[in-house]
Amino acid sequence: MGSGERKKSDEMRYTSSGIPLKEFYRPDDNGNIDYDKERGDPGHYPFARGIFPAGYRKFVWQNSMISGYGLPEEANQRQKYLREKGASGYGGQDSINFAFDNPCQNGYDCDHPLSKYEVGTGGIFINSIDDAEKLFDGFSLDRLNVGLIIDTPGPIILAIYVALADKLSVSRSKLRGIVCNSPWRRYYTGTALTFPPKHALRVAADCITWAAREVPNFNTYSVNGYDIREGGATAAQEMAFAIAPTIEVIEACQAMGATVDDVVPRFNFFLGFHNDFFEEIAKIRAGRKIWASLINERFKASNTKSSWMKIHLQTSGCTLTAQEPLNNISRVAIQALGAVMSGVQSMSTDSYDEAICLPTEEAVRVALKTQKIIEHESGLTNVADPLGGSYFTEYLTSEMEKRIREYLTKIEEMGGYLTALENGFIEQEVAASALKYQNEIEERKRIIVGVNEYVEEENVSVSPFEYNPKVRDVASKRLRELRDNRDSKKVDKILARLKQTAEGDGSLMPLYIEAAKAGATMGEMMQVLKDVFGVYQPQNILAS
Repeated sequence: MGSGERKKSDEMRYTSSGIPLKEFYRPDDNGNIDYDKERGDPGHYPFARGIFPAGYRKFVWQNSMISGYGLPEEANQRQKYLREKGASGYGGQDSINFAFDNPCQNGYDCDHPLSKYEVGTGGIFINSIDDAEKLFDGFSLDRLNVGLIIDTPGPIILAIYVALADKLSVSRSKLRGIVCNSPWRRYYTGTALTFPPKHALRVAADCITWAAREVPNFNTYSVNGYDIREGGATAAQEMAFAIAPTIEVIEACQAMGATVDDVVPRFNFFLGFHNDFFEEIAKIRAGRKIWASLINERFKASNTKSSWMKIHLQTSGCTLTAQEPLNNISRVAIQALGAVMSGVQSMSTDSYDEAICLPTEEAVRVALKTQKIIEHESGLTNVADPLGGSYFTEYLTSEMEKRIREYLTKIEEMGGYLTALENGFIEQEVAASALKYQNEIEERKRIIVGVNEYVEEENVSVSPFEYNPKVRDVASKRLRELRDNRDSKKVDKILARLKQTAEGDGSLMPLYIEAAKAGATMGEMMQVLKDVFGVYQPQNILAS
């Protein structure tokens, strides 16, 4: 071995979050951990080792593959294809997970001028109850776990779904799933519309408190760390910036008359798993402990389920490369393996071609079968928290907990999450981490195989997914027919009542449902809210 190689091996190494790493770990690296207080058995407080004692022995994680494109009936067929290939929820029930297109995320109907080029690309749309009926055709809503991945218009989309269930005589108590309803990331990652913070908080909390009474088995708030992470946050930032706004969401729900045990059991975490294998596992273990202690010590919850961090995990889209895309199969497999070793409740595995196009059927099949191979061939479903007790894992868990808590304390001292948003702290922290990560790649301090090292000359061909070019034309025609055939005076009256309620302090959810049943569109309801609440204008803090 040359001197240069020895010098390189002796350099200090760090995790992606900056935790320094020694060459190996011993029992004394973890101090005198009080096992019951700091870790606990799986299924026991503080739930660091998982929320279920038996892990996956009773139920494996849900295969909630995220998809969505084109017309509602096209997205419906892709979900049925995934079901045929083995995607399922708990106990074999159907579990489907829909991403929404950019116009829908911004609250525009398909025929809006700003929707012209993006209808049905990169997600689905639901403009009306008719779209919802086509999208869920052939699925039994009382046996379905549905994911609605949409934030600011999320409460309206849920209302349309509830209106469809009422039309089909499906009991609201049997509806299950998740609507993200988490607009905070839209202030600094992505470009989708949201309302000014205090109004966004009201709309989200109104949905949560209403649903606790009317659709009690539906998760109505996504504690979203995934998108923050995809925007450049570290693992510690991802968890801290997901938990921090939830404190204010809970307090807003309490101000509306709900208790912590009314609403928090229906919260769901949406997290990512990146390439730093052990740090990602430690992040999840530490996050579960912090969440349990927050809910018990600060909010005095009495329902054990309030302390559970229920996790839907998606492998990391931002770690996938357009160069040598078949390498992404290995990346996704490693990330999915770590997610299972972390004990998540639901998972979506990315497809190897996602850095190039919407996933093809072949690519999404490989992504789904990756989960099935782990489930049936790895032996990991036989035991909960298989890495518990590893000197290295326990050290990282403690260090991740320390860093996450430091961020939460700093945000609290600023006056809370909404203050940290408005003063630019969150945006600046994420941007600085993203820049540091990119610089490491460009300086080759961080090796990305096929990108800055081990680069092949030949190209690996991938046949890109092809969109239906007629989607917007068909969707717009359907909207014209809907508006021509509905009782316009009835719709106008309901929208007027929605405006009046938005200007006051009543619940908005019942009016969304009434409007949906009358044939009002999502875009029309969103326009009423925009007129009352206004639209958040980005501060461009980084440029200033």
